[in-house]
Amino acid sequence: MTERDQTAMRTLIRLTVTAAASLLLTMSGNAPGNADPVGVTAHCTGSGCAGKSPASTGCDHHARTVRRSTEIGPLVELRYSSTCRAAWVRVTHARGGDRIEARNKGGACRRKSCYAATVAPGRSSAYTAMVNDKGIKAWGCLHRRNGNVLCTEAY
Repeated sequence: MTERDQTAMRTLIRLTVTAAASLLLTMSGNAPGNADPVGVTAHCTGSGCAGKSPASTGCDHHARTVRRSTEIGPLVELRYSSTCRAAWVRVTHARGGDRIEARNKGGACRRKSCYAATVAPGRSSAYTAMVNDKGIKAWGCLHRRNGNVLCTEAY
């Protein structure tokens, strides 16, 4: 076997091993980015999550992005945990002073139906507390300091 053939064979073996490992991880439920990690328990459900942090309750481990803003600029994401039946808003590429809201009812931002967070000075991301999303639609908005508003569709 020539040196070129040996190199090709080693490359083929590496690709085969990598593909097999990825398949096994995916089948076992432990693939990177899996929305439902094994052994992580959420500490609230539905209205019991309202006003709580997705990180401190474990709901962020069971979450996925269900809606995104479509405009160019900061990325506004509506995150949802099917285990917790709750939603929250995460923003990236924003500016300090920008304000985000997670809502499940219209009107003024009131406790249990709307939670807001402000991007800290010198930061570009933030997330809100959770709103109940059990049998209710939720959505999120970013209120920019310049007056522009970016929102997700409801989920």
